[in-house]
Amino acid sequence: MMKLIYILIALSGVLFTVNAQDNFQEVLNRIESNNTTLKALLEKTKADKIGNKTALNMANPEVEVGYLWGSPSEEGNRKDLNITQSFDFPTAYGYRSQVVTGQNVQADLVYQQQAKEILQQARVFCVELVYQTKRYAELNERVKLAKELSEAYQTRFDKGDINIIEYNKTKLNLLNSEKAMQIAEVEIATLRAELQRLNGGEPMLDLLSNYSSYSLPLSFDQWFNEAKMNNPALESAMKEVDLSRKQEKLTKALNLPKITAGYMSERLLGTTHQGFTFGVSIPLWEGKNTVKYQKAQTVALEMQQKDSELQFYNTLKNQYHRAGTLFDLLRDYEEILSTSNNRTLLKKAFEKGQLSLINYLLELSVYYETIDQYMEKEKEYQLALSELQQWDR
Repeated sequence: MMKLIYILIALSGVLFTVNAQDNFQEVLNRIESNNTTLKALLEKTKADKIGNKTALNMANPEVEVGYLWGSPSEEGNRKDLNITQSFDFPTAYGYRSQVVTGQNVQADLVYQQQAKEILQQARVFCVELVYQTKRYAELNERVKLAKELSEAYQTRFDKGDINIIEYNKTKLNLLNSEKAMQIAEVEIATLRAELQRLNGGEPMLDLLSNYSSYSLPLSFDQWFNEAKMNNPALESAMKEVDLSRKQEKLTKALNLPKITAGYMSERLLGTTHQGFTFGVSIPLWEGKNTVKYQKAQTVALEMQQKDSELQFYNTLKNQYHRAGTLFDLLRDYEEILSTSNNRTLLKKAFEKGQLSLINYLLELSVYYETIDQYMEKEKEYQLALSELQQWDR
């Protein structure tokens, strides 16, 4: 009975708590601080930003030196010096700066998206760990009951009250219960190891035993309008369109004439000619179709951005409806389990001789199957909620 109460209390924390503390958040905060993949990604983001800034650098100046000897020798030797610096059209520098700023924003968003994915993976492990912990507690109760039954039948078998077949049934029942509990132990150890891996190898000392307290939003569309603002991938898609438009302007500016300015000196037979040079490129062929290509890129990115938002909306709406269906299903299970405890009733009926051993074990397995289904659906409900919950911040 106490086990049933434990399960129902855990369920009530899921079903009736709104905007409560996220029980997994402390674990996620640790992982966000200690995860080595995120640390590496953060350093890569910093490197990418530095790399983006290199596009702001001007072209290197050119220095040309010439020494020309005359023939015949009376003509003397000529010495030339030519220093030039090329410049893009002035507006290109402003657009290039805007593009670099946009690229740096994109680098941050890529990091945020990757961090979201790692933390969501950790959240799923947390849900699975709570499920296996609850399952282990339930299986432990089953092992106790099976052991009690097996020991009682051992005594009766020793006295000759029952045959070996009846006794073996209780031993098999105990064996199955113990093996199921051992499997749950292995799953718990595996999940804790996965969380430790995500935590940068640091052990997670707290064993999670309760699900995160989170409930379905009342209005999906209203919630979605806020959730999409917390999706770095969607924001990145929108920023990518803006960045492409800036790239269009930059491409146009780069197709304008380039300017070359410099200093030139010529010395011959004691005379010196020196002064400034100025040149302008003629944009005839090099930039052909570049603007057209960039405009096509912008159109493609706009369509991709709209598709990304549509796919995101439909995916979350499916999870929302799935969670709602599972919520109703869990309420049905709760109603049944709160009004009956077949484990106790079956034990009393068996002890009074109203059930044979085979019928007792059969009826008990049906009850256990109900508990298993309840816990499985509870886990599925929590997994569906976790897909929604990750977009709340």
